[in-house]
Amino acid sequence: MLIMNASGRLIDPYNLQPEDIDPRIIAQTLSRICRFWGQTSEFYSVAQHCLVMEKLFEDPILKKWSLAHEIFEGLTGMDIPSPIKKRKELEDFRKAEEKALELFAKLYNLPYPLPEEIKTADKRLLVTEALRFMNTTNYDWKQIAQPYPLKIIGKPLQPEEARIEFLNRWFEIFE
Repeated sequence: MLIMNASGRLIDPYNLQPEDIDPRIIAQTLSRICRFWGQTSEFYSVAQHCLVMEKLFEDPILKKWSLAHEIFEGLTGMDIPSPIKKRKELEDFRKAEEKALELFAKLYNLPYPLPEEIKTADKRLLVTEALRFMNTTNYDWKQIAQPYPLKIIGKPLQPEEARIEFLNRWFEIFE
């Protein structure tokens, strides 16, 4: 299965290659994908989520992983909510996502698998974002993890602002 990305390149999401890892494509895609399947009170991109997460860390390795932990979504445009992604029918999807993370780690000489600090911060940030952008009357988001202070999110960025900021940070920390 091949899909075309914005550069015109045909990629196989289930078998990504090193040349598919293009920060310009990743930045564009993540800046246009809204968190929580677009069910938010305001547009809040996956790119901004990564930018906020990157600011949580001082360690260069964790900064890199936090900015790039959504790389599969950035290459494929597929941001599937965790409750759906965990279904057995999406096992191949989860394997492709892990394969993409492993490829990324190899290309950028990062430890694999994804560090636990990143997984923990991602859950905490998810709860923080949910408290800021989602309906909280029917679900206790804090059962997932302890949120960060809401102020870490800042104002929601427009897609083009998020794209530029993401790409700038990428080139600052990866080059």
